[in-house]
Amino acid sequence: MRTTRAIASLISSLLLSSSLTAAVLVTPALVGCKDESQPEYWVEKLDDPSWRAKSVTRLVQFYEDTVSRKNNDTKAPEVIDLVNKTVEPMTKLYVDQYDNLDSKTRVALIKLLADYRDKRTEPALKKAFDMFVKLPKTSRDETDIKWAARAEEDLQLESLDVPMLEAFRKLRTSSMLGGVAYRDLTESLVAQPPNKALVGPLVQMLEVQVTPPNDKDKSSFDEWKDQIVWQDTAAKVLGKIGDPAAVEPLIKVILDPSKGTTEFTTVQGTAALALVKIGKPAADEAIKLLKSQDDKLQSFELRRIREVSGSDEKGKPWVQKAAIILGAMGRQDSIPAMVEAIKNEKDDSTKAVIASELSKIPATPDSIEAFKDAFTSIPLSAEMPTGGGAIDALAEAAGAFCDPSLASWLVETAGKLKGDADDRKAAQAAMTVTALKLVKADGLPEVKTAVDKYGTDLEKGLYKQVDKALSACKDDANCYIGLMTNPENQSVENQFVGIKAGYMVAILGNDAARDKLVDSLGKISNAGLRFVAAQAIDKLSPKGSKAAADKLNAIITTNAKSPDRDKAAGDTALHQVMFRLYARGG
Repeated sequence: MRTTRAIASLISSLLLSSSLTAAVLVTPALVGCKDESQPEYWVEKLDDPSWRAKSVTRLVQFYEDTVSRKNNDTKAPEVIDLVNKTVEPMTKLYVDQYDNLDSKTRVALIKLLADYRDKRTEPALKKAFDMFVKLPKTSRDETDIKWAARAEEDLQLESLDVPMLEAFRKLRTSSMLGGVAYRDLTESLVAQPPNKALVGPLVQMLEVQVTPPNDKDKSSFDEWKDQIVWQDTAAKVLGKIGDPAAVEPLIKVILDPSKGTTEFTTVQGTAALALVKIGKPAADEAIKLLKSQDDKLQSFELRRIREVSGSDEKGKPWVQKAAIILGAMGRQDSIPAMVEAIKNEKDDSTKAVIASELSKIPATPDSIEAFKDAFTSIPLSAEMPTGGGAIDALAEAAGAFCDPSLASWLVETAGKLKGDADDRKAAQAAMTVTALKLVKADGLPEVKTAVDKYGTDLEKGLYKQVDKALSACKDDANCYIGLMTNPENQSVENQFVGIKAGYMVAILGNDAARDKLVDSLGKISNAGLRFVAAQAIDKLSPKGSKAAADKLNAIITTNAKSPDRDKAAGDTALHQVMFRLYARGG
């Protein structure tokens, strides 16, 4: 019995010992060791320099796999949970170990943080911009600022505006890195809410004078290219901020002859649009310049002409530039100054420019009469500053008034032209085409006479399309919108039907027709018809319309993201109209 008890006790002790041993061996494995299949395991490894690169790679894979499983829904609970577990330690790693990470790991890390689109990554995004400013890079693989800019475009953290701009000012767009990153920075800068803290640095960017590149010096071409991108972006952002302090620097861009060459056209055009956005303060300054009442800007242009060309300018070139600015802005409150300028102007070429720009402003009886007076006072031999006959240019510009009474006036005036026979014939044909655009059904017989007298086969073919449109719709603006959206009229062969319809919408329409036309833009693919549609929307909104402008903005934004580049290219005219509609309300 004692032996049996001893054996039982021994067995019990062995079993207990075995159980305790198993517990000692098994329990730590269950509660003390991390599972490599969990992100927490790799987060802890971030503190170990020998494991950092692999840890970053695994955490990137975790995020990509999780997002993929959730059908790219970054707001899915599982994705958000992963971000919450990793965002702060990874942000800290980027900020604290920037100099100790190899570039591949560092870029992968900032890209992941940027993909999070989480405000908690702000210190890392700022670090990316600050370090680039401190030590600008050029390799296409050093894309930290590219990913930081993409994140900032969506996050719109005001604290990053100045650091991002400073990084952009250091980015040589002509470099390999610039080629892959500059668009991201420009788009992000333009997307930010207005921040007046940027006005000073942006103005400094615009004030840089440039020298045309030397074919024998590649570096001069790179500098030229860099300035184009820097100054074009500066003008865009200044326009969005809308600070009156930017008016004078923007006008200087338009006055500076070194920024008016083919390569710099984009900057001057952007500067003009920026002035449109700023609105009345810009119009007031342009009117002063039109009246030759701004000695500072006038002296600036004369000095720059002398520095660039080596000779003095004897005329008043700023008058033409001021007229162009006012025409781009399209504000009716500038009409009195434009009318006065036409009456006082002695130079035929300058008078033609002012009259042409006047036609771009929603018409009033005074503006139409001033245009007609300028037209009849300018000789057929006069030329526009950019080349081409002044009368030919004004004949086309007359259509922008969208006034049907001008059809009869053009026909009558065509018969009174005097001068060279070939010049007269070309001008009469141009006037006939504009008359076809403007004429209503009751005036068609008179225009038909002009077509028969002055027209070629081209004008006679256009007459048939106009007759077709007028017969179909008469005085029904909605019917004309239908012609504009008709797929048949999107072709080059039939497009003049749609073009005529666009003019009739502008002539007959009202706010309701304008809104319907805006809503129908998706059905208008022909570039010429989209231009005429933009013109009609503009003419039907003399006091502006935020609602219509918002719709145009949505269309432009959507098309800009489309892989079809033609869609974005076709919205050029809509951009200007959108800005005009916003600005006229201010």
